[in-house]
Amino acid sequence: MRAVTCYICLLLCLNLPTLAVHSAEFAVTPLQDKVFLHQSGRYVEGYGMVTGNGLIVLTSDQHAVLIDTPWDAADVDELFTWLEERGLTLQGVIVTHSHEDAGGHLAMFHERDIPSWAYALTNKLLAEQGETPATHSFSGSEWVVANRLEAFYPGPGHTMDNSVVWLAEHNILFGGCFIREQATDSLGYTAEGDVSVWPDSLKQVQARYPKAQWVVPGHGEVGGQQLIEHTAALASAARSPR
Repeated sequence: MRAVTCYICLLLCLNLPTLAVHSAEFAVTPLQDKVFLHQSGRYVEGYGMVTGNGLIVLTSDQHAVLIDTPWDAADVDELFTWLEERGLTLQGVIVTHSHEDAGGHLAMFHERDIPSWAYALTNKLLAEQGETPATHSFSGSEWVVANRLEAFYPGPGHTMDNSVVWLAEHNILFGGCFIREQATDSLGYTAEGDVSVWPDSLKQVQARYPKAQWVVPGHGEVGGQQLIEHTAALASAARSPR
């Protein structure tokens, strides 16, 4: 499988189910020992391919946890095939917000008795949208895997419900759509978020995870702490009087 490399800055983190024409090829690539980046996307007429990032984290030789779901149902099937070919059992799914490129198709996981976790507002929004909520809710933070994987809600930003996931063993922060990639000068879709407090929410993440060496945005290239600073600069500029 080949990784999708075409990223559309103006539409990153945009919820686009009604505009989708077809899906990109699902891809899994190593990011670090026992951590894999999964990518899926959609071709949007007039814009090209928009891809989304998630993680597969091995918690043992036989078990893994998924962070954010693939974009389409067919990609979820590809994910299960990838896991089965490697003798891996999925222990759980962590969802970082309610959009389909992060929290879609949870029913497919629940059918296999795989539990899932999401911030309480994310579950509320999923239910309101007629989608399947996660089986577990957290209010501020929760160690989904003790001392290894922590889900944390820092405050509004891209959406009112966006959360992040800390991989303590690996010094990796999965920022999801709360974090923008370095290549873009756009905050993307913000209609369901709050740009005015986004910089303050980012400070919560920096204070809680100062040791983060790798930062994974919801779309685009993986980077370091500079991605948090870049996102803060974009949000600060957007909220400043013109």
